[in-house]
Amino acid sequence: MISRDRPAAASEGRRYLRLRCFGGFRLEPDGVPVDWSGVRPRIRTLMRYLAAEAGQPVHRERITAALWPELPDRAAVNNLHVGVSTLRTFLEPGVARGASRFIVRDGSSYRLDVGAGGVCDVSAFEAALAAVRRARSTGEDAAAVAALRGALDHYTGDLLPEEGPAEWVLAGRDRHRTRATEAAVLLARLELNRGRARAAATAARRALELDGYHDYGWRLLVAAQRRAGDVAASQRSQQTYERMLRSLGVARPADTRPVHVTAA
Repeated sequence: MISRDRPAAASEGRRYLRLRCFGGFRLEPDGVPVDWSGVRPRIRTLMRYLAAEAGQPVHRERITAALWPELPDRAAVNNLHVGVSTLRTFLEPGVARGASRFIVRDGSSYRLDVGAGGVCDVSAFEAALAAVRRARSTGEDAAAVAALRGALDHYTGDLLPEEGPAEWVLAGRDRHRTRATEAAVLLARLELNRGRARAAATAARRALELDGYHDYGWRLLVAAQRRAGDVAASQRSQQTYERMLRSLGVARPADTRPVHVTAA
């Protein structure tokens, strides 16, 4: 029989969570930072794992394989149950069994629900990128630019740096960094198309902060700086770009003129 924990009434206890996973984890129930230094490290990792997947059901086998790979299945599941119970008590002191509004169980899966008024930066980042795709599909470049700026505002650094090189976080960390880089490159291109050369240069620099080897990012930066009339900066960027190419064993392009940007 499928079990489902149902959230308590919205008028009781804490109402929502604000979560930051990019650039360092931050947990704010009802917008108020909490001290959770007394929570065991593995339980904190469980919270961060669920936060990175906020709003999405995560099967218990995925969680146990990520957090307790060294344990037999039964022991790992027991640890998960204890961890979930601990987090529920921490987030919602006095919550009755099965009444958690934030950590919701649906069959063999768990889902972190931030609640009405809550936000998770990972979810907001992904929603902004979805808005970019919708705007681009209908040719609304101004809306795409606004959504790209929003996405980059949410992406404030690597996903959950506290987890270091933990295997379970690496793929997501790389994926989000790549998507943020491509968002910055697209923003630079659209800004240059709109005649906003300085804004384009700022976006290109953001892309290169995320990936210093991004070829098109360098070419956009050179083009934007030249278009803005900052010839000296453009020349310096061109020289840095060429040094980067040499470090990779790539010959200097025969045509070193600024990238030609056409309407997207």
